[in-house]
Amino acid sequence: MEDTAAACELAESYRVCAEVLATVGHRIDPEALSAQVVRDAGESDAVREAVADLCAGRRNRADIPPDLAERMQQLRDELLAEVSAAAAGLAERDAAPERPEELVELLKALPDAQKEAVADFVLLNGHRQLFEPRFVKIGSFRRLIGQLEEERPLALVRVVPYLREELEKRGFSMTDDEVRMLFEPGTEATLVPRCLVWILRRLGREFYGGLIPIEQMVGDCDPDDWLEEVRCKLRFRSHTAMHKAIAEATSLKYDCIHKALSGSQKAKHIQAEIKYCLDKWLKAMDEGREPDIGSEYRGVPVESVQDFLPRLEQRFDSKESLYRAISERTGVKAGSVRRYFHSGGQLKYAPLAVFRVAEELAAQPAAQRLEHTYLADEQTRLVAQELAQRANRVLRQWRKAGETPELEVAYKQLRHALIATIKERRHTCAAV
Repeated sequence: MEDTAAACELAESYRVCAEVLATVGHRIDPEALSAQVVRDAGESDAVREAVADLCAGRRNRADIPPDLAERMQQLRDELLAEVSAAAAGLAERDAAPERPEELVELLKALPDAQKEAVADFVLLNGHRQLFEPRFVKIGSFRRLIGQLEEERPLALVRVVPYLREELEKRGFSMTDDEVRMLFEPGTEATLVPRCLVWILRRLGREFYGGLIPIEQMVGDCDPDDWLEEVRCKLRFRSHTAMHKAIAEATSLKYDCIHKALSGSQKAKHIQAEIKYCLDKWLKAMDEGREPDIGSEYRGVPVESVQDFLPRLEQRFDSKESLYRAISERTGVKAGSVRRYFHSGGQLKYAPLAVFRVAEELAAQPAAQRLEHTYLADEQTRLVAQELAQRANRVLRQWRKAGETPELEVAYKQLRHALIATIKERRHTCAAV
């Protein structure tokens, strides 16, 4: 059976894309490429058959619709135009190559670093899903880190979120913790995305640590005043808590941070990571985002929580119902919540979560009762009041008579009737 013209055209477009991109280290994913041009499962099978014939050196006999071949050719032209423009710019040529053969020759002649630049450009141009992910061994990554840190250490508090964002742009989804683990000697990872090597090599000086004058952090402000303002803004319980949080977020030791930022005479030079860390948290606050700080380090003065109590008492039927409401929203035990509102000077700080929920509840309209009362109906209140009086009289008689069984039964029946009246909103007394 002879080759079909459309299948040949599609296979040729595929071959050209694969050859050009292989020159800079990319390998096309046939399934992903076909997904970009097909419209149904039948077309997907046809593309798969045409590509398989091409790779095996067989005749292209797949039943390819002409418009499918045109779609593949359009995708090829887009890819080649982008690669060609990037390569021409790196080679400082006035015009980009027009023919695939010329482009391949140009790419082969580029130094390895420039080939990596083209490969990275392609990852960022919207077609990254067409390629198989590329990885390198963790050892190569670690050796590069060693080379970069020969003069100054990397400031991981700044490097880690930057790498996570750059990886996401290139189709790799990792958390900050997962990226940070790549820098830890005990990590179980054996491979890392190859693009990380390219990204790391291009880091600017702002991503490195080392000592900087403290004025770069505090400006013209007095260091004590500036640090206290930052502590209050970030709602740290104390300066010690702030120092511990910085140590947890950076590669610095707590003792180093505490020594630099404590005492009447602050250090003239501090580790740059301290500034980078505080800058990151302050930026999050300014943008209305919650900084990534452990809740155990943060809190507010209990007086700030207690200031909400008058308004909260207007919105709840009792203080206990208030404490339960805050407990349910924060996970803090109701007994602990009670202590924050009535500490008597024993507690200095309340958890930030308790403060925020109290603030939210206090801001709600006073008319909005947050817990339902069964005694809202006047008739029910009258009935309940009568039953309660009768039950109390029987209770006194029972205790005075030496707790006789008959009076005990009568008391319990009245008590049961009272509970049922309240819950069922009865308008008449039950016969007891």
